[in-house]
Amino acid sequence: MITLSNLHFQYGRKSIYSDFSLSISEPGVYGLFGRNGSGKSTLLKVLAGLLFPRMGDVQVLGFTPAQRKPAFLEQVYILPEEFHLPNISLATLMRTQATFYPRFSRPDFERYVHTFELNVDTSFDSMSLGQKKKAVLAFALATHTPVLLMDEPTNGLDIMGRAQFKAILAQPEHRQRIVIISTHQAHDLESLMDFALFVDGGKLELSADMQTLQSALCVGVADSVAHAPEHLFIEPLGTQWAYVAINTTDAPGQVQLELLYKALSVNRQAVVATIAASRHAQGDRV
Repeated sequence: MITLSNLHFQYGRKSIYSDFSLSISEPGVYGLFGRNGSGKSTLLKVLAGLLFPRMGDVQVLGFTPAQRKPAFLEQVYILPEEFHLPNISLATLMRTQATFYPRFSRPDFERYVHTFELNVDTSFDSMSLGQKKKAVLAFALATHTPVLLMDEPTNGLDIMGRAQFKAILAQPEHRQRIVIISTHQAHDLESLMDFALFVDGGKLELSADMQTLQSALCVGVADSVAHAPEHLFIEPLGTQWAYVAINTTDAPGQVQLELLYKALSVNRQAVVATIAASRHAQGDRV
């Protein structure tokens, strides 16, 4: 459904991606993680056909995004972190923009707007930043495009707004889409994520489904370093220590993506090897 092969992209002389490859063949919610400047927003824009790679092959739903064919554009929606809206109402937004997306659902849009505690007749100039974010999220989700790309969707949302967004994204109509979410707020959305993608230094450091991560790893809190199990990563947490360790049981381990990313940053080889060994063991059991 989405493949990138030998991707090279740069801004001027600054290389962002070099020989980057990625394959996504299943629907689900994908978390895209990486340091600031690692190219997460760039990758989403390449997939949407808004930026063009210097080299490499990019295929999304059988299309080359850079060609920006109408049949491609109606199947992909990107919600950037920063956006600008005209002074119109939500009803006008729906009336003028929904026609570009054949799968757009007016009942779902109105339902999402209600969940976000908004009114379709309210104009954007009278909304707060958080309310505007809710409005564009409602529209993006209601397009029902097979591919939905969102850059930091929970930025600007309060606690209730984040809970409302999670409640909508968890609904069954979104389970057959590819939803790629670039975020630094891993703890906000990790309960919804089916897959995790970690990028760093222009490379895909890790691509794994949550079930694989839970089989391979576990996180926990210990009173001291001495009381922590043999770990791949450990850091102070108040008077205690939070750790990432190898899951030595048959039960799924708890995984926190923010802590996992820190572990990858300082001990990548060991973390990747642990996950690879777990995959191999699962294959042997099958």
